[in-house]
Amino acid sequence: MKFTLANEKGPHFADPLEMWGEALIRKNRSDLALAKFAEAEKYAPNWGRLHLKWAEALLWTGDKSGAQKQFAIASGLDLAPSEKSELASRGAMHG
Repeated sequence: MKFTLANEKGPHFADPLEMWGEALIRKNRSDLALAKFAEAEKYAPNWGRLHLKWAEALLWTGDKSGAQKQFAIASGLDLAPSEKSELASRGAMHG
C-alpha cells in the first residue's frame, strides 16, 4: 500500500498517517483509522483536519462522546473553509 511506503519514508510526519486513516474510513475500516489518527496526533496535535476526520471515524464506530471531543478540539484549531463548513454542519462549532 502506498501509505505504508510513505509512512516508512517519513515516519515522523502526520500527513501520510492522516491520509491513510481517511482511506481506511472509505473502506469501512474506521476501527483501523482510529489508530492512524492517534499516531498522527503525536506529530501534529494542533492539526484541525486531523481531529475533524478522527471525529468522523469515531462517529462511524458509534462513539458519539469521543467524536464530540474531537469535534470540540477541531473547532479550536485552524481549519480550511470547507472543513469549517463540515464542522458547522455537524453542529460542532463553538461561539
